[in-house]
Amino acid sequence: MEAEVENPLRQKIDEMKDWLVEIRRTIHMHPELGFEEVETSRLVSGWLERFGLEVKTGIARTGVVGLLRGKGSGQTVAIRADMDALPMDEPDRMPYASKIRGKMHACGHDAHVTILLGVAKFFSSIPERVKGNIKFVFQPAEEGGGGGRIMVEEGVLENPRVDAAFAAHVYPLLPIGKVGIYEREGLASADRFIIKVIGKGGHAASPHLTRDPIMAAGHLIAQIHSIVSRNVDPLESGVITIGRVSGGTAFNIIPDEVELWGTVRSLTPPIREELKSRIDQVARGVAQSFGVDYRFNFEYGYPVLLNDPAMSKLVASACSEGIGQGNVEVVKPSMGGEDFAYFLEKVPGAFFRLGIRNEGKGIVHPYHSSLFDIDEEVLPFGVEMFVRIIDRFLGLEMTR
Repeated sequence: MEAEVENPLRQKIDEMKDWLVEIRRTIHMHPELGFEEVETSRLVSGWLERFGLEVKTGIARTGVVGLLRGKGSGQTVAIRADMDALPMDEPDRMPYASKIRGKMHACGHDAHVTILLGVAKFFSSIPERVKGNIKFVFQPAEEGGGGGRIMVEEGVLENPRVDAAFAAHVYPLLPIGKVGIYEREGLASADRFIIKVIGKGGHAASPHLTRDPIMAAGHLIAQIHSIVSRNVDPLESGVITIGRVSGGTAFNIIPDEVELWGTVRSLTPPIREELKSRIDQVARGVAQSFGVDYRFNFEYGYPVLLNDPAMSKLVASACSEGIGQGNVEVVKPSMGGEDFAYFLEKVPGAFFRLGIRNEGKGIVHPYHSSLFDIDEEVLPFGVEMFVRIIDRFLGLEMTR
């Protein structure tokens, strides 16, 4: 980080660091999967009630929203944290390792929840200085469950209507003390498909009496993986990955059917639709050439996450004020998915990254690794960044 300057805001937030660490470790030891975040929701709502906020529970089943109404009139800003863990084991290598077999916070959502509680604690101690409203949104089921979509459908951005929304994600590729900003495209749409290749089975020694779906599927896989390289502008982005191939029961039997399961990622809606259309066209052509039939099922997932450029600039400017321009970096879009995209479809806002990488502490492992961990210095750091963003958006002028 750049040379330290006097920072009264940071000093005030650092006073809650021990509390933040305790909260994070409590959540980390008791991970819950999507739509099962009952104890996490209870912990969150309990603290929000202690802070004197208006609290609503049961949104999208296990979601929680806290509302702080400022003493002065102004806009409404929402900040969001995801709460769910992953279905995987964590090795017992730390005193705060998961106590629940088969469940682990391996993506940093425990840190996200903790940081938002810290922001709520900070502003609830000075409500007289808040103009407008702050909504604290604790969302279930980001890891594939689409909890963000359900919260939006159930009105989380209304009553009062939200004018801007912000969210952050810890980032193991960025050093601790740094913030990463997406200028526009942040994360890809994340769709899935299943292609069933339907042939006619028979004995492996008599392939001429069959219509071999395995042979057709092999050619189809190769053709599908040519779509991005030959149908997408090289300056655009797209990914098609087939992650599962299923068919057959024995070495000497040609089966009747083979299934291909895959995912499609893109950073713009037109490319998203182009990839879907081309997969169907290629599957139809291969099926016809091999004399087999096919079924194509395409399921839309999370949309492209698009930051509002003005809100991205606000985040960069507000964070730079506290940590210096040299510690705020523009980061490349990711082909991963993120359901905060549903919030940004409805209101302007920005999604940004909080660096957690610390090689000296061994904090180097990627998301969804059983060795994933965070540098807990990110907890007060994240609180400060959100406080600065909210301060800037609502025009409170507390940090200048």
